[in-house]
Amino acid sequence: MKLVSFIFIFLSTFINLYGFQKVNNNIEFVKDSSILKSNDKIVLDTDWNFYWNQLLTPESTKSADAYKQISLQNWTSFFLNNQENLPSLGFATYKKTVTISNNKTSLSLYIPKIYAASKLWINGELISEIGIVGVSRDETLHRRFSQIVPLNTNETTFEIIIQVANFYHSKGGITEPLIIAPSKQLIDKKIKRVVADMIFIGCLGFIGIFFLFFYIWYWNKDQAVLHFAIMCIALSYMALSDRYAPFTHLFKTVNWLLLTRIEYISLFIGGSAASLFFNDIFKKFRHSIYAKVIKISFWTLTSLAIILPAPYFTNLLMPFLVLMILNLIYVAFVIINVIFIRKSESILLLISMLLGSVIFIIHIFFFIDENEFAIIFVNFGYVVAFLLLSMLLMNRFSISFKQLEVAKELAVSQKKEISLQSEKLSEANLQLEENLKLLENYNTELDDFNHIVSHDLKSPLVSVYSLASFIEEDLKDNLDDNTKYHLKLLKDVVSKMESLINGLLAYSKAAKGNKVKASFSLHKLLAKVSSVVDYQNKSSILFPDKDLEIYANETELSHVFQNLISNAIKHNDKEKAIIKINVEKNTEGYLFSITDNGPGIEEKYHDKIFKIFSQLKINEDVESTGIGLAIVKKIINQNNGEITLNSNKGKGLTISFTWKV
Repeated sequence: MKLVSFIFIFLSTFINLYGFQKVNNNIEFVKDSSILKSNDKIVLDTDWNFYWNQLLTPESTKSADAYKQISLQNWTSFFLNNQENLPSLGFATYKKTVTISNNKTSLSLYIPKIYAASKLWINGELISEIGIVGVSRDETLHRRFSQIVPLNTNETTFEIIIQVANFYHSKGGITEPLIIAPSKQLIDKKIKRVVADMIFIGCLGFIGIFFLFFYIWYWNKDQAVLHFAIMCIALSYMALSDRYAPFTHLFKTVNWLLLTRIEYISLFIGGSAASLFFNDIFKKFRHSIYAKVIKISFWTLTSLAIILPAPYFTNLLMPFLVLMILNLIYVAFVIINVIFIRKSESILLLISMLLGSVIFIIHIFFFIDENEFAIIFVNFGYVVAFLLLSMLLMNRFSISFKQLEVAKELAVSQKKEISLQSEKLSEANLQLEENLKLLENYNTELDDFNHIVSHDLKSPLVSVYSLASFIEEDLKDNLDDNTKYHLKLLKDVVSKMESLINGLLAYSKAAKGNKVKASFSLHKLLAKVSSVVDYQNKSSILFPDKDLEIYANETELSHVFQNLISNAIKHNDKEKAIIKINVEKNTEGYLFSITDNGPGIEEKYHDKIFKIFSQLKINEDVESTGIGLAIVKKIINQNNGEITLNSNKGKGLTISFTWKV
């Protein structure tokens, strides 16, 4: 939208503020020694006597030699005798005589703003002094105002003498023509100018302050609001300071250099704010480095305006204008793309851009200064353009507010959903607490059962076994073979029953005890297990080639190896059992394998052997409860591992299991 009309207004403001003047070719100017009509004027722009480095009074000009006759322009374009340009800083006197014949109209002399302190005489009478004219910076008090001086209607010849002293600006001397015109014409034009400025300065100032407070107190989420506010306030301040300089009226001795420096800083900050406003609006469409280039460029200009001495900082205006024009070209390119891509969202943008362009063209190329009412309508048009931009900002706020409302409704909905889920979670927690209590009761019952098994069931078995032994001992000489067989069978049944009870106790306690983990050597663990299961060294137990530091619960892993190696030895049908143990470490833990040279197990029994009380009659001489491998599987599962079996009948057996850390 946006920066286009901003830059148009900036450039036209610069033209008004910094002296880019238009020449009117449509109105016939009446030159010296002519009769003035009500709408005529005399433009005093040529044939001025110029006295360089001299502050002359009406008396002293009579004996002084003029440096040359000049036209009114920046005196740095004049040459000294050695053909060098005059410096921008210095002082001089201007003199011109004007004759008006048959003058019966009330006339006034219009003197434009001069980039210097000035002192005016007309026909030998001191009329005014703007600031204090001196021959050095310390002696000079710079001020810059335009003025309308009434001329004596009884006189037809006017000798105009102006002293000028400039020690702050790159433009030296009188740069715009003086004008003699009917007093009513000049006063009416000044009133229209004041009305136009009231519209422009007042409205822009109000818009800027409104959005600044809106950003601070209500909506600081959108940087575009802040940048737009700074832009409006900067433009309003620049126009107010340049044309009316209120601070110089309020503070008589305030440093003009300081005020001018503030004016340039405001100019650069305003340009930066306008560019960043565009950047905020078109974030999705502008180049990623645009904001960085803008910040570096404008803050460099601002820094230079702060640190450079006079008159050097006043030369920064041209680089700023070049930067703004380049900025305008890029912005126009982006806006055109946006209009084609998002037509429905670019109506206000297009209107404000066209309005700003039309007003700018009228302001610059159609000489509105000659029309007393045109400047009012132009400034009003500028205000309308800014109001359109304000509508765009409010539209952004409206969209954001609607999105916030939607987000709020969504948050309320999610809050209700969370509340509902929280209630369900509370119910689940209550159910979990009940289950935990049940589990605690079951564990208590299991402990009681273990107590019963270990005491109430095992005690009678011990008594029966002892009683059978006593009978066998007492009747050993009178027992026949059949009675001895039955007594032996009774004792074997009691022993088997005791083994089953011990197995059940071991199964119920498996993976229930101490879970403390520590690092230990696998070779040392296997050596302890081998000394227990093969204390006679009848088997060949081969450890892994390299020892490995294992981090696990040593008691549980020892129990697993003891059961598996014991089974491999117990059920082996070869003259010598050969058992090989391997281990691999991975990211999750360990992979162990135990391979033997036993009879193996048919594939159809691979799942059955890990079930409690399951027994395969591989070796009739070996007693088994069918609980050992069930205990092994339970311990491995408790450690998040899996146990697998690989075997074929008559080809040995490999049991592998994982153990996660």
